[in-house]
Amino acid sequence: MGARSRELILLLAACALALSEPVNKTAKKDIKDAANFVYQYEDYDSADDQEVLFNEDRPCPRDCICTVSQGYRIAKCNRLEIGTQKFGDDITDLVIENADPLYPIQLNDFIFKKLGLHQVATVKIVNSTIDFIGPNAFHGLNELYALNLSNNKLKSLHPETFATNKKLLLLTLSNNPLKFPAAGSEDYFLNTTSVQELDVSYCNMQYITANTFKYMPGLMYLNVAGNNLSDMDPDTFKKLLDLEELDISDNNIKSLPDDIFSENTELATLHILKNPIDTVYGLQISDLLTLNAGQTNIKLVGPSMFNGMTYIANLNLSGNSIEKIHNQAFHKLVELNYLDLSYNNLDFISSILIKENIELDIFKISNNPRLKHLPEEGFMCSADQFNIYFFDASNCGLEEIYDDSLKTFSALSVLNLSDNNIKSISNKVFTPCPRLVEINLANNMLTTLEPKQFEKNKELAKLNLQGNPLKVLSIEVFVHTPVMTWLDMSHAELTSLWKVDKNHTTGVLNSLTFLNVSHNRINEIKQTELDNLNKLRTLDITNNPLACSRDFENLMTWLSNRKVSPNGNAANIANLARDGKDDDETYSWDFLTRKTCGSALPHPVEPLPEVSDEEMWERIDKDAEGNFDVKNILDDEKLPEDSKAPENKLNADTVNDDKDDADTEGDEFSEEDEDDGEEDDSGEDYDEGDGDDDIHLKVKLIEKPESKSDGVYKAPPAGPQTDKVKIDFKLLDNDNMYDDLESDIYTEARTADEDHGHYEYLWPISIAILGALLLLIVIAKVVMIMCGKKTKQMRYNSAIIAAMSQPGRTKKDCGLVYQQLSEDVTGPATPKLNRYAPLHNVTVNASNTSYESSPFHHSQVVPEAV
Repeated sequence: MGARSRELILLLAACALALSEPVNKTAKKDIKDAANFVYQYEDYDSADDQEVLFNEDRPCPRDCICTVSQGYRIAKCNRLEIGTQKFGDDITDLVIENADPLYPIQLNDFIFKKLGLHQVATVKIVNSTIDFIGPNAFHGLNELYALNLSNNKLKSLHPETFATNKKLLLLTLSNNPLKFPAAGSEDYFLNTTSVQELDVSYCNMQYITANTFKYMPGLMYLNVAGNNLSDMDPDTFKKLLDLEELDISDNNIKSLPDDIFSENTELATLHILKNPIDTVYGLQISDLLTLNAGQTNIKLVGPSMFNGMTYIANLNLSGNSIEKIHNQAFHKLVELNYLDLSYNNLDFISSILIKENIELDIFKISNNPRLKHLPEEGFMCSADQFNIYFFDASNCGLEEIYDDSLKTFSALSVLNLSDNNIKSISNKVFTPCPRLVEINLANNMLTTLEPKQFEKNKELAKLNLQGNPLKVLSIEVFVHTPVMTWLDMSHAELTSLWKVDKNHTTGVLNSLTFLNVSHNRINEIKQTELDNLNKLRTLDITNNPLACSRDFENLMTWLSNRKVSPNGNAANIANLARDGKDDDETYSWDFLTRKTCGSALPHPVEPLPEVSDEEMWERIDKDAEGNFDVKNILDDEKLPEDSKAPENKLNADTVNDDKDDADTEGDEFSEEDEDDGEEDDSGEDYDEGDGDDDIHLKVKLIEKPESKSDGVYKAPPAGPQTDKVKIDFKLLDNDNMYDDLESDIYTEARTADEDHGHYEYLWPISIAILGALLLLIVIAKVVMIMCGKKTKQMRYNSAIIAAMSQPGRTKKDCGLVYQQLSEDVTGPATPKLNRYAPLHNVTVNASNTSYESSPFHHSQVVPEAV
């Protein structure tokens, strides 16, 4: 016992020594982290002498989040406060957004240096409130190259604020009510010679003097939009020799001096949109490449308006209420590749308007509702063919597209003719454009398309026919478009998907991935119409009066198996028996099936052959299932029981009929007969009100039997009533015209299916219960075995203890160490006999002694003990 105690004590001591080392390390680490934390927030008066590095072990300053992006250290904060914040020297980007207006930011002198932001390269303070910026606030930021102070309610800036930031290139001050030099003043705005891009848009600037940007000669981009400028000094931009882009849009400028840009030889882009300018005639900008003059007051484009800007490549004249354009207005713009004349009041376009613009790539004349026609002979080109690949003539009131209207657009790939009044399109219209990839004919008056409409457009991939009153569309239209992937025929008047020609259906539209035929009048879509669409991924058939049929069910199964998306959020499917109302459920094929047929498909449905009325009568005559002769019943004016009647009622009626024939319980039967007669009379009145003599077979199969006028009830033919009910349902299942049946029949059938479905859970529940019982039995058996072993062990230990209690016994004798294999037998002590001398004292002469006379003869041997 003592040895074991010593071993236990030694083991505990070893564990204590092992645990002491990591605990000491953790404690040391905690002390180190605490020291670092305290060191970070200690007195900042000596900030210039200390260097704090940003790393994962050091927490970010208060109210900040520090991250690393592409090797740059970024600190995102919602406030700046000296005394409680300290940044590491390796912070390169500072971002402050949406700071609390209750705590306005004050950028005092040397604030960034005091915060430890010595190496910061970009500073972004936006959507906040800056009360004050000191003249030396950014002093010492030698690496600063981008500064954004937009939308901060900043009212003033000292002209020398950025004088020492020699690497500052980008300066954004937009959306601040800043003060600028007044008209006639010699003051300047800022002294920062290194800035190349300046944004002072929407800063309440009302006038620009000649000295406003005097000390910013390196400007390459200047944005003064939205400042309510009405006039500018002719020498405003004379000293900005490197200016490349100028934005003076959204002001109140009515005219520009002719020579205001005469010294800006590098000016390539000019934005003057949203100004009441009525002409740009006379402007001399020899190297201008882009002129954005949209939404101005230009109404007439003369032949020499752009004589001073002959190298223009991009010209935007949209939204100007232009009524007339001279047919030679753009002839000198030989480098023009983008021309936008949309949103004007043009009523005529000359065929030679763009004759000399052979480099033109994009041509827009959309939203000129008075245009009506394109040039009948097409747009003339001095080089025979244009390079135009995008042509937009949407919403132009076009009523017809002539055969030669696009004859010079051989490179055209995107054509937009939507929102016009086009009623028909000839087969020759798209023939000159073999590279067409996308055609938009939406919202026109097309009723059909010719079979060879796209015969030469082998590369056509996207076709939009939405909003056209299409009645019928032949599949032959798409025979010549093998790569078409996107087709929209929604909001039309189609009654079927398309007219199928068996000779041209193979391989048609086999690349189609998107098909939209929503908001049409389609009531049936067959799977065979979509069999060739092997790559279809999206099909939209919402808002169609789809009827529930086996073809519809097969289509739903086919679409589900192909994992085709329905492309809809809510269904609005009309049904013969239901209203088409929007549902909030997620749209899917199962939802569409429930909406149309009343329940989802439990399994794929195979098509059944159509059964004619004659064949049905033949099947009934054969009486293949039960003794049921419908013909005789109809001849006797007796109809089967309503399908809604339960089976036990049929059996009860049979029993009552038998009792009536045997003249037993006549009174009781007569009462029931009178009740039945009343019901029959009501049914007769209903039938007479309909006035329909031609009753379909399946309707007769489900109506209640009529009694004769004399009130005597005749029993139906012999045969089990249950078989009759089964036959009724069998006939209904085989009839492909079941959509005329009343909804209550389907309700009864579904109720029976649901009742039958409850038994499907019986076997799984039974198996689960049996398995649980078996598991409990096994566990009980194992517990019993363990208890038995424990009892035997206790008996063995008791026997050992009892044995040890006897005197002279040791652990060795009790089996605690080992147990003897044999038992010692104790007997009486052997007596000592001296009648014979020991053998070694007997001398035998062998030469003359025989065996009989020897002492070894058996007669001479006496045993020592018995």
